[in-house]
Amino acid sequence: MPQTILGSYTGEWFTVQTPEQARLLSDSAAVQMLQPFLGRTLGAAEAAREAGVSVERLSYRIRQFVAAGLLKDVGEQPRRGRPVRLYQAAGGIFLPFQHTPFEDLEAQIAVQLEPIQRAKVQALARLLTEMHSDGRVLYRDEVSGKVHSEAASSLTPHAAWRGKGGNRTGKLWLSRAQLAELQALYDSLSEWVTALETGPRAGAKPYLLELTLVPLEE
Repeated sequence: MPQTILGSYTGEWFTVQTPEQARLLSDSAAVQMLQPFLGRTLGAAEAAREAGVSVERLSYRIRQFVAAGLLKDVGEQPRRGRPVRLYQAAGGIFLPFQHTPFEDLEAQIAVQLEPIQRAKVQALARLLTEMHSDGRVLYRDEVSGKVHSEAASSLTPHAAWRGKGGNRTGKLWLSRAQLAELQALYDSLSEWVTALETGPRAGAKPYLLELTLVPLEE
């Protein structure tokens, strides 16, 4: 079962199997119009209002979705006059990389990460405002020679973030022994975090956590 990051889903997953399904799910405009149907049964008019498009435009997409097997016609809802045709999509859809029309895997990953990075940026901006960050600094790194721009505070990083979470991103130069030690810590923390992955519950707040340890090209 795919692991989710921004939310939880425990139902059955629909796995994309055709190039047409992948093409539609790689089109942001098409995905916007499919979203109202995910795990729900709706008519075209209600779904169009939710997606913020005209019924005519959504009806065109519905025909595409049904033909591609992403949307099911599940019957009609009786009403005065003409009954409402109802449609439903799976509650969770898994799109394998190999079926996507992107130029390469980098382009696909960039699209997949975009909503996560957007949520991260919004959360960081809110926290930095609450922490009364002193400003920003622009400087050239004395080791690499690269120019960096980042938030600045008179407090030490640990003191500034205490009780609020944390944000640590950077390039590390590790020996084999250091990598082995860090990898062990990473694996342990990853297992612990995985055990915590549950849905919303009373007394709990949502947090975004990224655990990434990958080798970079020198």
